[in-house]
Amino acid sequence: MTPRLRALATASAISAAATAGYLTARHSLRAELATVRHAACHDPLTGIPNRAGLSAVADSFITTAHTNGCPVAVVLVDLVGFKKVNDTHGHDAGDHILTSVAARLTGIAGPAGICARLGGDEFALITTGPATRRDDAATWLADWLTHIHNRLTTPVSYHGRALAAGATLGAVLAHTGQPATVWLHHADLAMYAARANRRTTAVFTDTADTTAATRPADRPRDLARPTSPLAAAPTTWRAA
Repeated sequence: MTPRLRALATASAISAAATAGYLTARHSLRAELATVRHAACHDPLTGIPNRAGLSAVADSFITTAHTNGCPVAVVLVDLVGFKKVNDTHGHDAGDHILTSVAARLTGIAGPAGICARLGGDEFALITTGPATRRDDAATWLADWLTHIHNRLTTPVSYHGRALAAGATLGAVLAHTGQPATVWLHHADLAMYAARANRRTTAVFTDTADTTAATRPADRPRDLARPTSPLAAAPTTWRAA
């Protein structure tokens, strides 16, 4: 091989190596960015979306559902007695409760719904129903909340023990024209109304907040909560 051909071959090999290195680095960078994006939008313990992940898709989900003529339920879930599980059986048992609740909510949401862990023992669920008329949607939501509550409060097995936590649910039928944050706020008000009235579930059916419905800021976390999943039957709450 002449010196010229040898130089060309060397240059070609260097170029190919540089290109391969660039492509490898680019692929690695894209993978790292995807990992970072996923971590930013998902809860590390349960693997389901976190508050940021829910916020990123909730508005479009509600709009699409209404375009298809389906009612949309926005539900907030707060576990009852979760601290007692942690204190009695340890944090690993508490984590098992949280991951079990997340798995059940994922099953309830199905491929057409969204569930998220908002933090601590609070979760959110956004799902659609088959009803089209307003009265049908209200009936569907009441039945749906009963189903969700029963699923979430079924004891879970942990090292041969049956662990149980209750749940308080607040819900609202969401509509277009308002951002998802508004409907999450209304569901939050319903959840606190359920606690104040020692109910397991409540539905926000009015669009106006009232002083009585305002979320208390200084109330101890477990005050006025149902002490058992069987403490009270589901109810519907209407803001005055």
